[in-house]
Amino acid sequence: MICANFLVPLQPKMRKLLLFIVLLAGVRATALPHYELAYRLSGSGGVIMKDGKADEWIQRPVLGGQFAVEFLPTGRWHCLQQWNNASIGVGASYFNLGNDAKLGSAVTAYGYMNQPFYNGSHFRIGARPTVGLAAISKRYANTYEGTHLYKDHTGANWSIGSILNAYLALELYMDFPIKDGWEITCSGGWHHMSNGSVMHPNSGYNIFGGELGVRYHPEVQKDKEQSTKDETPEPDVPRKLYDGVDKPWAVEISATGGMKQNYYADNQNGQRFYGAATFKAAAYWVPVSIFRLGGGVDLFYDGYYSAVSKEFAATAPEGTPITYFGKTYLKESNVVNCFRVGLSIQPEFIIGHLTAGLHVGFYVFDPVKNLEPYKEAKAADEAGKPLDRGVFYSYDFSKASNYQDGWCYMQFVLKYHVLDNLFVQLGLKTHGVRAEFIDAGIGVAF
Repeated sequence: MICANFLVPLQPKMRKLLLFIVLLAGVRATALPHYELAYRLSGSGGVIMKDGKADEWIQRPVLGGQFAVEFLPTGRWHCLQQWNNASIGVGASYFNLGNDAKLGSAVTAYGYMNQPFYNGSHFRIGARPTVGLAAISKRYANTYEGTHLYKDHTGANWSIGSILNAYLALELYMDFPIKDGWEITCSGGWHHMSNGSVMHPNSGYNIFGGELGVRYHPEVQKDKEQSTKDETPEPDVPRKLYDGVDKPWAVEISATGGMKQNYYADNQNGQRFYGAATFKAAAYWVPVSIFRLGGGVDLFYDGYYSAVSKEFAATAPEGTPITYFGKTYLKESNVVNCFRVGLSIQPEFIIGHLTAGLHVGFYVFDPVKNLEPYKEAKAADEAGKPLDRGVFYSYDFSKASNYQDGWCYMQFVLKYHVLDNLFVQLGLKTHGVRAEFIDAGIGVAF
């Protein structure tokens, strides 16, 4: 899978970053002797899924390696015991993306959860969701060969626009105990790197591959002896996120903010950032302590829609942002175009004070739905019959955000309760597989 000298292709700064992350994880682990730990070291290989952007640069398979420290739930964390004795971990990995000149390499730092489906004496099988950050060496700005970064895209890597990106992964894993706490571990799945439209271009990398390595649990014998003495996990009763409150309902209000960059095809006059925000109000039913189901109202703001399409630039007030990308037929700068309101269903998984969910909704107020796609909206306007779509209408979901956003949206949401009635929230809003923006903020629970 990977040779022992896999660090050699790394650029000096990337190599130092990876070694710092590994060292930090080791120091942190030794500073927590009261936690039972396991260590995982593996090599990996895979392929980048072609997306039409970086296809011509894919030359070799993706190769890399991972190191992780896992925190085990034995006799300590009831929230993990309720998930079939799941464990959480922190780790770092390195990926050589298959073309040193154009795609470069990536170093990631992340947290994850091992969720067992079967936890036997001879093998374990389960899922491993992962969330973190990825630093990527090659991107749009340092790979173009033309005379002008924004007007001449010759030779540019159109998949990644920023050094720092979000890192998401979902794998299936299997562990096979050998002897004295040593195990063979293997996994396979999907890895994604992108920046959520904070900087364009942002099609990102989707990597499908597998890992093979070893896992060492130094206290495995002590764990076997202690397992018979552990306290019984807390009963699976309806409750709020925080401990000790037996209540099957929760109401939450949150406000988050972020920013996004204009689409890279708009960069004829340089880069520009726009504000983005979300206001959410939702009610949740908590049938069991590991899951809740909610529904609510979402108010979105996307400052990008304050721009004016290039054919109307001459009539726009001075300083008005111009969009050269022919997606939305914006005849004037109107702040109303920046707001959308939706209703969403919000399933969320609960791990102690942390929740993770995928919210799926539809717009009940969307001023730009009749302005997309550009050619269709323009033809209707010139014919004197502007588009007048209802709440639900036909559109190509697979092309969402390239030609139009459509009536459906999704949000990946993480929340953590820092106090009983106060939480911090991180979200990623998308249309189909295309990100609109990332935002972060706070919320209150009742």
